[in-house]
Amino acid sequence: MADSYRFRCGECGYRTAWGSESQGEVRIETHYSRSHPHTLTGGVVEVRKGSSGGCSGCLIALGVVFVLLLLASRH
Repeated sequence: MADSYRFRCGECGYRTAWGSESQGEVRIETHYSRSHPHTLTGGVVEVRKGSSGGCSGCLIALGVVFVLLLLASRH
């Protein structure tokens, strides 16, 4: 999940590239200091969904294991 965060400026249309959370924080702070020097850093943090399979992949694997164990216990 290293490339799962993107920060959007609350003052203009600027967006950071996808990256780690700490990289995005540095990039958006740099943007604010250059483009909006007398404004507090704000905006929105976007989190990319499905970039690593996440929990849904684990749940599918767990379901398959459960069904296999259920079938094995019936024999």
